[in-house]
Amino acid sequence: MGLVRYVAAYGGVVDSSRLDDLLDINMDLLPHVVDAAVSLRLLRTEGGNLIITPEGRKAIELSGRDLRALIKSLSDDVRPFKDIFEAIGDSDAISGQLLRNILRRAGYVNIEGAVMIFTEWLAYMGITVLEE
Repeated sequence: MGLVRYVAAYGGVVDSSRLDDLLDINMDLLPHVVDAAVSLRLLRTEGGNLIITPEGRKAIELSGRDLRALIKSLSDDVRPFKDIFEAIGDSDAISGQLLRNILRRAGYVNIEGAVMIFTEWLAYMGITVLEE
C-alpha cells in the first residue's frame, strides 16, 4: 500500500524509471511490489509511468476489513494474495511461517524482505503476522 499511497501523493502519476531514486525500498523487491499493485489493479502502467486507478484511490481511503474486502475482491487470480486470503479465511492473523511458505511458492527470493512488505500490506487490512 505504501507504493499506491506514494503514487497518489504525487498527483497519481509517477515515472517508474525514477522509483529507485524516490523510494526507500530494497531494489530486489521493488518489481514484486509494482507487479502486485498492477496485478491488483491498484496501479496501471502507461508510457513508462505508474498511474493510480480508481481502485487504488479507493484502497488508500480504506482500512481494516473494508480494505481487506476490496483487496480480496481484486485478488481472485493474483498470487500470493489469493493464497494468503485462502489460508487465513475469516481469521485476523497468519503465522509467519505460513506466510514465508506462501511467498516462497510464489517465487520470492528475498523472503524476509518480502515478509516485511506483506506484513505492512496485511496490517493495513487488520491482519497480523504471528511469529512463533
